[in-house]
Amino acid sequence: MEIQWHEGLATGVDTIDKQHKEIFERIAALISVDLETLESEQRDAALHKLLRFLGGYVIDHFKAEEEFMTRSHYPEYDQHKKEHMEFLKSYSSLVRMFEKEGATDLIVTATQNQAVDWLIKHIKGTDQKVTAFLKESGYFTKAKDKVH
Repeated sequence: MEIQWHEGLATGVDTIDKQHKEIFERIAALISVDLETLESEQRDAALHKLLRFLGGYVIDHFKAEEEFMTRSHYPEYDQHKKEHMEFLKSYSSLVRMFEKEGATDLIVTATQNQAVDWLIKHIKGTDQKVTAFLKESGYFTKAKDKVH
């Protein structure tokens, strides 16, 4: 599996795009590691590092997106927030599995697939819809964030 940022994923909002790129880079770093050649402790450490990152960074990223939506009175805020909550619920399930079983092939693959599949779908659909609204509503003419 490969994950790589490309311009088709750009929202046009610098803050959001930088955060998305960082998430992609971290997931790509895990995917590029040949986990099968690592000792069990090293596999656990690599997956634990990614899960910790996702747990903190993604939550901060969601908060940033949600702040844009609330300040701009985005009409589909509730649905967007629901998607964020569904991701966090699924993420929590992966963490519980990891804590119970360690970095098994199933958990590594599930983490990669969930993060990659969900992220791409969410960016291309929901996030790009929000940023289009922000641009059309003139939000960025009043705010400090940059649009590119």
